[in-house]
Amino acid sequence: MKTKMTFLLLALALFSKLFSQEAPKIKFEKISDEELKMVVYEPDTAAEAVILYDEGSTEIRYDVSEDQFKLFYSRFVRLKILKQNGTDWGNFSIPIYSNGLNKEAIQNIKGATFNLENGKTVETSLKKESISKERENKYYEMARIAFPSVKVGSVIDLKYEINSNLLWNLQEWKFQYSIPVKWSQYRVTYPEYFYYNHSSLGYHPLLPLRKESKSDDISFTTTNRSSAGGFSPVHSNFEHNKITYEANIFNYAAMEVPAIDEEPYLTTIENFTTKIKFELASVDFTKIGGKFKNYTNSWKEVVNQLIDDEDFGGLIRSTRQVSETVELLTKNTDDKKLKLEAIYSYIQKNIKWDGNLTLWPSKSLKKILSDKTGNSADINMVLNAMLTEAGIESNPIILSTRNHGIINPAHASLTECNYVIVRAVIDAKQILLDATEPNLSLGLLPLRCLNGEGTLVKKDEAGSIALENPVSERRTMASLEYKNGSFSGSLITKRSAHAAYNFREAVKESGGEKEYFDKLKSKSTGLKYDDVSVENLDSINKGVLTKYSVTIPGDGEEVADYLYVNPVIEGKLDENPFTAPKREYPVDFGNIFNESYQISIAIPEGYMVEEIPQSLTLVLDDKSIKFICQTGQIGNSVMLNYRLNVEKPVFLPTEYESLKNIYDRMILKQSEQIVFKKI
Repeated sequence: MKTKMTFLLLALALFSKLFSQEAPKIKFEKISDEELKMVVYEPDTAAEAVILYDEGSTEIRYDVSEDQFKLFYSRFVRLKILKQNGTDWGNFSIPIYSNGLNKEAIQNIKGATFNLENGKTVETSLKKESISKERENKYYEMARIAFPSVKVGSVIDLKYEINSNLLWNLQEWKFQYSIPVKWSQYRVTYPEYFYYNHSSLGYHPLLPLRKESKSDDISFTTTNRSSAGGFSPVHSNFEHNKITYEANIFNYAAMEVPAIDEEPYLTTIENFTTKIKFELASVDFTKIGGKFKNYTNSWKEVVNQLIDDEDFGGLIRSTRQVSETVELLTKNTDDKKLKLEAIYSYIQKNIKWDGNLTLWPSKSLKKILSDKTGNSADINMVLNAMLTEAGIESNPIILSTRNHGIINPAHASLTECNYVIVRAVIDAKQILLDATEPNLSLGLLPLRCLNGEGTLVKKDEAGSIALENPVSERRTMASLEYKNGSFSGSLITKRSAHAAYNFREAVKESGGEKEYFDKLKSKSTGLKYDDVSVENLDSINKGVLTKYSVTIPGDGEEVADYLYVNPVIEGKLDENPFTAPKREYPVDFGNIFNESYQISIAIPEGYMVEEIPQSLTLVLDDKSIKFICQTGQIGNSVMLNYRLNVEKPVFLPTEYESLKNIYDRMILKQSEQIVFKKI
């Protein structure tokens, strides 16, 4: 009992300390000697830079001159450069929403770089020529700020404001970056007429939320004009009015936030970065004679909104614009599967993706076909229209790509979606399609789309669609025999689904088939490729088959006492991708996949088997990963067969240690040799 009471008192003391934690007293461009002389950040001595102080504020208040509520955001950040590779932190990129008349305005950008030189503080102010803007896409500009005189030891202060009437775009706040943060705080104030959903992400704890309120008012003057009629003068009566309301204030803060690092097999680091996000849920002006409007839509409402939108839904309805092309492509068949293949292949080969990821089409269906180029939405919406015109059940699916982040499951949100693909249904079978990539086989999605679930866009219907690919497979068969002091033989590998796509992309990036194999030959060590051939490289709906004649060069001694050979000559893992002792984030492979490898090695004449790898089976508790290695001697040959089956794409942090252990032991097993001894 005493132990429990002691623990409770300690917990209460800690909570009290956190709750009473006050923000440090930091003033803009008032740099302390301690900050200038700092050479290392003690909580993270490897840090290249550190954010010493980060303060943000967003307030929604009434602008009488414009007769509307507006959003006013400000930020003041101070950071310290600790190492040479941290000097890039002297360059800032700030996204600014800008789409037609809907714009944010960045203003009052101020800052300076401070250095300690010969014992004195030298200040270099930020100049106008160090600030620029450039268009990122249809919806955003990027304000770029390059600080002068940045070097190891510099302290940088930056302050800026963003104002707009886009009340739905209340700025999120990041507490965590790839460098540590000593202190970060964010204050959000908005009138009682507005309600926002607050969503927190990440693993680092925030200090207890402090919620307050204050009274504010809107003062305005109305003019009433009256006349007795005829030629009597017009009298103006000025009436002064004031509306008092309560404003809600939310204070968020965090201290000693560690750097967050990229790790292998993550969707995006943004999914796990500590931050707070906001989404406008509703506005309610009924207290002052206005109206109530709800913005927290269901997915059904989001879908109907898209269908009613002319830029999006207009392309669903105007399929007649593609009828001529569809008729030419499908006139020789009534088979829906063949029609689908013909349309999909036509778009892949004739409409080039410009590299832009977006939910919104940029032009009409007819113009997409005539221009033969478009963004991701252009291409997939013309695919949807052509399939519909061909009599195939087809609908768009909206989603968030992996780099864009996971969609909050708590509520529907169109702003969290940034991509559209297509679902076709033939013989009650669902086929997911994305025609942006020429090397994607029918029914295969690019890795960027494999991010949980998407939402079907169908009138008065909004079903969730799992974003999954068929099983990716790589199967290899090899044989070796010993001749003239070397092992030589053949190697045949068949790749399907995503494994085939990756191979085709690698050939494309190399510049072609010849260039790919030339590079393969030049980079290989311990294995010589004599003859190479590939089948189905351009037939994207078939698996890719590669065939090699290979030689493992010997040491020049034709009759040695011992012969050593590593039986895994292709597809071997040399390093474990999971090296961290622990992991806070899920491991996400994207695809489920199977790999198999089988080799037969003829026992050299005059030799016997001295040593052979032992058979081994490794299985995760839920059997979602299985590695099997089987070895043995059959007649005059040694056989080795291994299989790796990964049956689910995502593994929780609690499974990480077991996953890491399986990969460690698998790599050790793949490195073991077969030893032949001279008789």
